[in-house]
Amino acid sequence: MMWVLIILVAVALVGYLVTQELKKSGDFEKYVPAPKTPGTTKGRLPSPTYETKPVQKSQKYKLVYDGAYDFESYTFEIVGEASYQSNIERFAVKRDGKGSFTEVEARIIRDLNNSYDKNATKVDINGLTVGYFARNNAESWVKLLGRLNMSDNSEVFVNAVIVGGRSEDYKFGVRLDMPSRVANSAKYIQLG
Repeated sequence: MMWVLIILVAVALVGYLVTQELKKSGDFEKYVPAPKTPGTTKGRLPSPTYETKPVQKSQKYKLVYDGAYDFESYTFEIVGEASYQSNIERFAVKRDGKGSFTEVEARIIRDLNNSYDKNATKVDINGLTVGYFARNNAESWVKLLGRLNMSDNSEVFVNAVIVGGRSEDYKFGVRLDMPSRVANSAKYIQLG
């Protein structure tokens, strides 16, 4: 019973202090209670409405690289494959004692819900994540999308290769067939 009394006194004190602070700032006199709207029940506020941006339709693009900048194929390395070994292994064709060199098609797409990096760009194969662009490359990718007027949810398909996996000590990796410098990819991206 004593705790209930202490809590009630604390709530009343906080309410009083907030009111005093509002009076000092001049905002107390400007306060106008929200009008009651039809359909609301007593003591309950109507649900807030949020202004949302229209969702842009995802565009599909293909990046076809001719190796002009790097003079070889599959030069672009991604990161984080160690966390997605089980996904990569599903698509890897293993050769006895030689590991894998499996050509696949990968999809590059922004990870808009990533709480660690606002520019996060993931790579997946058949809908399963296999890795991410390194931070500096992800930032360059986002700038490239903006420069090409491509929406944030654009999907870019690119040839890729799964390498490694010769033994337990050698993990699988994924390399993309695109310029090692992201900015050079602009002229290789085509609609469709």
